[in-house]
Amino acid sequence: MKVLVTSRSFGREAPEAIRRLESAGIEVVRAAAPNPAPEELARQIEGFDALVVGNDTVNETVFAADERLKVVHMNGTGLDGIDVEAATRHGVLVCNAPGANRNAVAELTVALMLDVARSVHRYASALDDGRWERSRGVEVTGKTVGILGLGHIGKRVVELLTGFEIEAIGFDSIPDIAWAEAAGVELCASADDVFARSDFLVLTLPLTEETRHIVNEATLDLMKPTAYLINTARGGLVDTEALRRAVVDRKIAGAALDAYDQEPLPPDSPLLGLGLLLTPHLAASSRESAASVSRIVADHLIDILLTGGTGRAVNASEVAIRQSN
Repeated sequence: MKVLVTSRSFGREAPEAIRRLESAGIEVVRAAAPNPAPEELARQIEGFDALVVGNDTVNETVFAADERLKVVHMNGTGLDGIDVEAATRHGVLVCNAPGANRNAVAELTVALMLDVARSVHRYASALDDGRWERSRGVEVTGKTVGILGLGHIGKRVVELLTGFEIEAIGFDSIPDIAWAEAAGVELCASADDVFARSDFLVLTLPLTEETRHIVNEATLDLMKPTAYLINTARGGLVDTEALRRAVVDRKIAGAALDAYDQEPLPPDSPLLGLGLLLTPHLAASSRESAASVSRIVADHLIDILLTGGTGRAVNASEVAIRQSN
């Protein structure tokens, strides 16, 4: 069995994950360069049973290249770059590591929330430049924090904010009612309710056809002029131009973003120069998170390649049905 790895971070913080694979008789091969284009990846995948990717595009071109491929594993959570439907048509399992980066992303979410509330980065930078600048900020304590997406990360954000005595509200398409009741989170009837009531609006949603540009001109109009938007999920959740106009027109107080429609963020991005808090998609980038993800990937690959399991693949049932027909 052979695994091609295009992700730069796989095994970096947990070399034992690679040793486990090799001890199990699975050869691990690093791609010549990280994040190859689909056409190049299609050439490299020949003769491999599994593929571990980062921010790669894995589409029909790749899946059609070699029928030997059994599994594509994201070295993280998001599956935006993997065409799951194409994988299913070719009988390839698609896996990720949900929950492995929950603490890292939730901690950065809270950090960004505290920063925009007090403009920490702005005044620290000013002082470093020799300028003594100050202004009044706002407190997180006692505010209404709305969370769109109450999965692993959204729930952890609530847990970390407990000491701030916030009013937590949220919306999820498949709500965990028992958890919400125990955590004291009010489940709103719609996402619009969360937009309208939040002092801090947090996005921890996956990017789907339904959630793409959930932050748009209409939903931004619902927000308080004193409210802040925090996005540590996916850039496609936010209509960039609508957000720019909302900030310029002071329809909201500000925003902290860690993910963008186009990455790296181009130098001519309309988000630049607005006084927003922008970070380079580093929410999941902690040593602990990277190690946890690598271990999960190794577990899943061993399960699939050596024991005939499914590795908790997101398309396991569809692939099984296709193979049985």
